Amino acid sequence: MHIFLRHNSDRIALSTGSPNRLSLGYSEDPRAVASRLPRRGADEPKNVLLLGANGYVGMHMLRELLGDARVATVYALVRRKGDKSGEDRIARQLRKYKMELPDTGKLSVLEGSYLEPAMGLDRAAHDELLTEVDVVIDAAGATTHDYPYTRYREEKVLPTLRLAEFCLQERFKTLHVIGSVGSEVYQQRRDFYRNSFFYTGYSRMKWVVKHLTLRANRDGVPIHIYQAPFALGGAPTGFKDPGMEYSFWNMISHMLQLGLIWDSEVTSPIVAGDVLARSVVDNALSDSPRPISYPVTPATTREIAERFDLKLVSWQEFRRELMRQHRFRPGQIDWSKPITSIKRGRQQSKFVRSLFPRSFHTLLSNIHHAAANPTTVRLDTDPPPIDVLVNNARRIRKLGKYLPEEAVAPVAVAATVPAPAPAAEPVAVGAV
Repeated sequence: MHIFLRHNSDRIALSTGSPNRLSLGYSEDPRAVASRLPRRGADEPKNVLLLGANGYVGMHMLRELLGDARVATVYALVRRKGDKSGEDRIARQLRKYKMELPDTGKLSVLEGSYLEPAMGLDRAAHDELLTEVDVVIDAAGATTHDYPYTRYREEKVLPTLRLAEFCLQERFKTLHVIGSVGSEVYQQRRDFYRNSFFYTGYSRMKWVVKHLTLRANRDGVPIHIYQAPFALGGAPTGFKDPGMEYSFWNMISHMLQLGLIWDSEVTSPIVAGDVLARSVVDNALSDSPRPISYPVTPATTREIAERFDLKLVSWQEFRRELMRQHRFRPGQIDWSKPITSIKRGRQQSKFVRSLFPRSFHTLLSNIHHAAANPTTVRLDTDPPPIDVLVNNARRIRKLGKYLPEEAVAPVAVAATVPAPAPAAEPVAVGAV
């Protein structure tokens, strides 16, 4: 079974702003291939292949899968890095976020990469995956926005097709890809020609993966997409996440420094990592997984204003004041290192403009409306999203000096090892 992009149709789709220009080719009819492959019964525990288990989202997926009674075995595919084994890399990530995994004996760590032929495994190990796995969850991928689409095409778009092929060999498997609700910034052709932090090769790749997945699913390929937002720390990590590595927290930092936030019905797309993992796993293990889910638990600007003691103003007033505060001025030059300081000052000013472009309110509105997708089942969370946001903020040192003394009462941290979950109906919430 071979699946391929026809005639560089992804590049044509990007240049025209039309997902309808995406075209896939198949060596066989995917529905016919799927119909003749063996599959496990609805009531039988499933074997799951998890990619990216050593990532921030991946470790939440791993924890959720190991604690779920519907899962028999979890194969975690992790690249070896130097003298660090796959198990070492997972353990390091767990220590970093003070999170524990259920000791269920279900975990099998394999050292390899989905970017390599046969996933970088020996023939026996690869054959075992082909014949035993029922569900593939792809939580791997780039964590930086710095590269052009061409690079992400080779690292994510084309490998997604190879994973889809893998799912139609030896045994029927469903593929579940973690996308990004940030790709929803592309709604019109002119959006593909904007230039800011949100309109990059990374976002273009996520847009292509979303529409490629939906097209393949309509053609009978068992592939599903999750438009995830910023995954913040939840109770299992003591409300700790990657912190200032996120553009989200950089934006919150600028709001706190200004003491301002814009008044809008448009929400901020966030979700706790454990809530995201639970929504993905529930859908992936269901008998009829939804083709697309938006696991977002949004927070409003009014909630943020109230909890952080910020003044609500119009978007125009907020951006005007932000640009005034971050305009590069001669007084900022360090005359002992004039060239370096000028370069640094201009870069900082450019970064702030990129984080809050003129079109920012429009792109947030695009994400807000996409995440309100009526086909997505909502999930009530405890604690509420705004409490998750504020509890995370209080654990980020750089934000501490700007926070009000009692931004939020501490939320009790639940036990980090969940009880095995019973079989349940699929649940998902709206997701950047």
